[in-house]
Amino acid sequence: MKIDVKKDTARIIKKLHERDGNDKAILAAIRRSNSILSRQATIVWPMLFGFIKDKEFFSKTGMPNRQEKAVFTALRCYAVFEQGNDNERDREYINESSSSLFENLSFLRKDERLREALDRRVQVVLSSTNFESVSRSVVGLTKLVKANNAQASLNYPDLANDLYNFQFGYESSRKVAIKWGREYFSFNDQVNKESNED
Repeated sequence: MKIDVKKDTARIIKKLHERDGNDKAILAAIRRSNSILSRQATIVWPMLFGFIKDKEFFSKTGMPNRQEKAVFTALRCYAVFEQGNDNERDREYINESSSSLFENLSFLRKDERLREALDRRVQVVLSSTNFESVSRSVVGLTKLVKANNAQASLNYPDLANDLYNFQFGYESSRKVAIKWGREYFSFNDQVNKESNED
């Protein structure tokens, strides 16, 4: 059986949207939790474990598996972005029309005041092969997108899938980093070409 991290993440986020504001305690707990092992995260477990369809892949050791860590990190990004964003409740969550985290960061990169600091933070993520470090950094980058473009629409299921694939060793983490690097740097190349043609 194939693990479908994207579908699991989308199901959980859809359920959070359907709760009509009753998810505030869950979202607050996710924001306060640095990992799925955190005591604050226990409020999320019923939803997380209930909506992950591939139960046979649950860890037998009690440690979170790759799927759980990836979905939880994507949910943290979602919770961070949704904080104080009541307008989001008014529209349906559609991940197909959303852009990746790194495409959204690329959009911010057009601002010369942000570019240098943003490049440094993104380079830290792109050069790392440590999941915990990348997980913390991705949450921080999500906060940066929210602070500079609260109307952005992030594709959390794709982010969860990338984070899942990132955990399969050095080569897999580098493939994900290349994907993110392309998303981050290529958008601005397109913008630069268009502005040079004018």
